[in-house]
Amino acid sequence: MDTPGFPPESRPFCVAHQAGLDVLRASRADWLYVSPAGDFDHNGDRSGHYRVAAHLHPEDRISYADFAIPLIDEAVDGRHPHEHLLISSS
Repeated sequence: MDTPGFPPESRPFCVAHQAGLDVLRASRADWLYVSPAGDFDHNGDRSGHYRVAAHLHPEDRISYADFAIPLIDEAVDGRHPHEHLLISSS
């Protein structure tokens, strides 16, 4: 959020989501927090692949169809409990 090129109009949204993530991290709940790439493309085609990243750039993208894949993978396998996953296809 504090990097050059980050859209200032997105900051309040991201600050609020960070606060929610902080609440989850402090809880005893079983949780997974998943964030799509900055270019979350509802018209994009399904490529069938995705990557989990430590950091994303605003220009990274993922289609809705590709974003569904890690959600299903996690629902079935649950490999990332208590983690924040950043998902991109680029």
